[in-house]
Amino acid sequence: MSLLNVLVVDGFSNHDWQRTTRCIRAVLSEAEGFDVSVSTCPVGGGAGEIDAWNPPFDKYDVVVQTCNDIAGGPRWPSSVEAALESYVAAGGGLFIFHAGNNAFPLWHAYNRMIGLGWRDKDFGVAITIEADGAVRPVSAGEGEATSHGPRIDALLTRLGDHPIHDGLPREWVASDIEIYRYARGPAENLTVLSYAKDPKLGINFPIEWAVDYGAGRMYNSTLGHIWKDQIEPAGACCAGFQTLLHRGVQWLGRTAISRAPEDFPTREQPRLRPCPVA
Repeated sequence: MSLLNVLVVDGFSNHDWQRTTRCIRAVLSEAEGFDVSVSTCPVGGGAGEIDAWNPPFDKYDVVVQTCNDIAGGPRWPSSVEAALESYVAAGGGLFIFHAGNNAFPLWHAYNRMIGLGWRDKDFGVAITIEADGAVRPVSAGEGEATSHGPRIDALLTRLGDHPIHDGLPREWVASDIEIYRYARGPAENLTVLSYAKDPKLGINFPIEWAVDYGAGRMYNSTLGHIWKDQIEPAGACCAGFQTLLHRGVQWLGRTAISRAPEDFPTREQPRLRPCPVA
């Protein structure tokens, strides 16, 4: 298996972004084929420091974006935004990790790269999935703004046969996840990979999706939640989440997908591994 060079971009979030980065590094580093580096946006360092920040995206096979400014935080310098846009459009792989899709609503290209994000009701298209698996677009202004209920162990159903899901069950229980109601965006060149039913509304919403952007690829899911008060976050311990972190990065990096693990969750039973982050 060829080595994938992975860059995690962090620095601010309403989630526990330091532990999130440690989790990503731990989960990827325990497997062969990943070399992980980190570029931290220097929030609080003054205009000169953040203006000099220049993550070398083009040196990496995959970029994992965790920044989230929904509760405050800077917009990236325009030079960094342009560099990420060019990197993905030229064929790079972009992994939007959990609430990274909450970020940067005013960055037009970012909205196109992520497809769907945490946005206002009138922002753009949302997606629901019918009982027969049909994907239904929801027009801007229809439905609600993006939200989620309490985290739950949810039954995920995958659509189609995407390479990320090769050999995995058609349905499986994901631990401690948030089901995003009415994530919205341009939803261009977007493929829904899996969905789950929101227990309050009784509606199926996407959990994983992929976007083609130029010659590049984007993958996003709502798995892997790590909040500031969680000592051992079950969402990060979920064998399903960890497997899809490996496989999402592999697909983005255009390398072979690892074999399905024996401890992958089933339709009847979630599966937790030892906590990957202190």
